Amino acid sequence: MQTNPLVLFSILLTGLVYPGLAADFTSIADCPAPGGKLRVEVGTDASGHLAWRLEALGRPLVGVSQAGVVVEGVDSGAHATVGKPQRRGIDKTFVWRGPDKQRREHCQVTEFPVVSNGQTWTFEVRAFDDGAAYRCRIPGQGQRHVTGEAATFVLPAGAICYANPNTANYEGLHIRAAIEKLEAKEGIGMPLTIELPGGGFAAITEAQSMGWSGMTLEATASTTVRGSFRDDPKGWDITGEITTPWRVVTVAANLDGLVHAPLVDALCPAPDPALFPQGLHTGWIKPGRCLWQWWAFDAAGTHWTKQKDLVDKAAALACQYYLVDEGWEHSRQDWFKPGDPDGAWPRMKELCDYAKTKGVGIWVWRGWTLNPGAQWPGLETHDKRADFFRRCREVGVVGVKIDFMDSESHDRLEFYQDCLKVSAECQIMVNFHGANKPAGEARTWPHEMTREGVRGLEHNKWSANPPEHYATLPFTRLLAGHADITPTTFNPKFLKGTTVAQQLACAVVLSSPFLCWADNPDLYQASPAVDAIRTMPVLWDETRVLQPSAIGELAAFARRSGDEWWVGVVNGGGQRGIELSLGFLGAGNWTADRYADGAQPEEFAITRGVAVAPALPHKVALAAGGGLVLHLRRK
Repeated sequence: MQTNPLVLFSILLTGLVYPGLAADFTSIADCPAPGGKLRVEVGTDASGHLAWRLEALGRPLVGVSQAGVVVEGVDSGAHATVGKPQRRGIDKTFVWRGPDKQRREHCQVTEFPVVSNGQTWTFEVRAFDDGAAYRCRIPGQGQRHVTGEAATFVLPAGAICYANPNTANYEGLHIRAAIEKLEAKEGIGMPLTIELPGGGFAAITEAQSMGWSGMTLEATASTTVRGSFRDDPKGWDITGEITTPWRVVTVAANLDGLVHAPLVDALCPAPDPALFPQGLHTGWIKPGRCLWQWWAFDAAGTHWTKQKDLVDKAAALACQYYLVDEGWEHSRQDWFKPGDPDGAWPRMKELCDYAKTKGVGIWVWRGWTLNPGAQWPGLETHDKRADFFRRCREVGVVGVKIDFMDSESHDRLEFYQDCLKVSAECQIMVNFHGANKPAGEARTWPHEMTREGVRGLEHNKWSANPPEHYATLPFTRLLAGHADITPTTFNPKFLKGTTVAQQLACAVVLSSPFLCWADNPDLYQASPAVDAIRTMPVLWDETRVLQPSAIGELAAFARRSGDEWWVGVVNGGGQRGIELSLGFLGAGNWTADRYADGAQPEEFAITRGVAVAPALPHKVALAAGGGLVLHLRRK
């Protein structure tokens, strides 16, 4: 089979020849992005299998990679004939809760008819200026069994990967390794972030995974990673048309571009107006700060006698919410008398009514499955879900935290989707814990306010998150969407190699629309930084990733809320000095409240109302594992 001369020309033009990227490939057509600087080519590889490759940043970035679905034991991409494509463009914007308040869905759609094993199906590619995605659509009726996909991604030799080795609940520390030396015996949880040879970054993830099974990646001791479905090793059944999730590759020249890439959200359907008449701004969907009692007080914090006091403390910290965690339905916590048929629900209504007088909404916890020993009623059936969300609405609960799914199997993703549907019908917001990565669900279901699927601060209770972890997450896990890190401890016992300034900066850098403060509220109240706790925004109009950010080493973010800017700097390494450019402020006179590292890790150095000059570099001395927060206002 002859080599496509366009591929060879492109490689020779850059002077960079990456093993694997120039494999035999018969190109049928290319799929250019609107700006013309990124393109996907679709065709067949040397074996006749459906394949694709990607060029961006002026060079080949993803080599000849396979695509297809294994249905009833037959690979739909094998022995493929690819026909003439149809094209159309998309250009629209939508409001969002993320780095910026608006996303642009601007891409070129190219649909290829594929004939394989006697069946015709559609291979759909969407090319954006900052990445590309594909999915497979196979028509049919009745039930068919899917056992996986022929999905590979061939990366440049020497690419540096940042891989999460935890594919159960994504609570892993990222591994940094060259693609050829990447080892992850339990698989790789997406997103997989890649630092490209020759400069630039890429990330591999998925979008719109509901109705399928969550994909993870496997290292191959080569430059190829392969899609796998660890939670469904025997496959799953699909009725009717088979449509895969989007297989997404984002590409950016720098970290700011990587953070802003809109693909995961833009590829998912808009909210149903019948459930969400104003979309993201539907009245009962309200982002906010939340006080949480479990991290600071363990099970004792759930005892009925402490609840109204904790509501008062949430109100004093200007939190819009208080979360009652695990145990409120357990008889030991004295929410009800044994044998009471209504259980803890009457007391929950009492708490909601009391909290409402304080301007605080109540969130509650529920484990996803039945656990008689822990007295968890569970949510594993539709009837249980319907009853639970109905009761929540009746007593005045505004949000629920659902925990311990620890899987993204087909059945578990069906559980997620039904939870989102039933909760929306009852107008209850949702936070998933013990969860898999997000894949754009919040675009379709905007009442999903956040989810875990990340190694958060809770791990400092029983182990330790190294400082570089916090400087890695914004460029890895958070590329997929919101994350409930439950940030910011001021307790010296739990700093674990960080400083209180870094802990506060995490609330800026690792922001979430539902921001759940982890620590004892008395520690916050006693801190000279309590004003930042009380006023930290959870929604942002604009975000900038600042130099000298580097994955795992330093994360410096500037975020605008209205007319004010917040800057957060997280130092993942040793003591250092840096200079920040504040040119994003524009003209005018600005002052800053500055929360910097103090003499000891548990101490702040705070200065208020400091004049700053946007045209001059802002010098910062960072402690090892340290940080900085600037709250900037116009004079």
